[in-house]
Amino acid sequence: MFDRSALFPEAIVHGFTDRLGGVSTGRHEGLNLGVRWGDAAAAVAENLRRVAAAAGFEPADLRTIRQVHGRAVWRAADIPAGAAGDALWARAGDGPLVVGVLTADCVPVLLADRAGSAVAAIHSGWRGTVQDIVGATVAALAADGVDPADLVAAIGPCIEAAGFEVGEEVAREFAPAFVRRDLGARPHVDLVAAVRAQLVAAGVPEKAIDRVGGCTWADPGKYFSYRRDGAGIGQMLAFVGFGRAA
Repeated sequence: MFDRSALFPEAIVHGFTDRLGGVSTGRHEGLNLGVRWGDAAAAVAENLRRVAAAAGFEPADLRTIRQVHGRAVWRAADIPAGAAGDALWARAGDGPLVVGVLTADCVPVLLADRAGSAVAAIHSGWRGTVQDIVGATVAALAADGVDPADLVAAIGPCIEAAGFEVGEEVAREFAPAFVRRDLGARPHVDLVAAVRAQLVAAGVPEKAIDRVGGCTWADPGKYFSYRRDGAGIGQMLAFVGFGRAA
């Protein structure tokens, strides 16, 4: 259903879902958490209910945003109506909020400070990675008093280099260190390595960065993958936040 990071504070609710344990059918089969591509709303609601019950939060406390492969970062307590963005953050004082992003190959990144007082969820596709949405999110937390050196980060299930073949026009957007030319006739981009490097550049200690889950493209039994299966499939949820007190 979902995987967690051993680095995160125990009190922080968090996880990266897979496609196992849900009620959706057809091309959305399993634990689909997105309504974007035509799944029944009742099925998605039941899937979310199951995740929330297992993780320890209320479905009504989850905050997401319309994702646009950009660089906008929003505080979950202050999202304007109709806003779009690719990262959300929250403070413990904001109440029982859980922030989340939806993915089906793009890189999901979760952040929390060691004190358990601040969290963030980031959607970093290749365009967002080029724009350093990760660095923008760490900067937003820093502007609110969170020291990047006190953060822990988890990079969740996403497409790895072997599956992410690109054209030269995309490869040129990345530093050569993140472009593989030994995996086929066309270049491949290592998004995980690029995102990890951005976290370190933003001030997150390298030893505080966890890799959770595997390659979405390579494991159809466990993960949804847009690159592998095209549109009209399910999406996975990366979530982090503060549950309600018992």
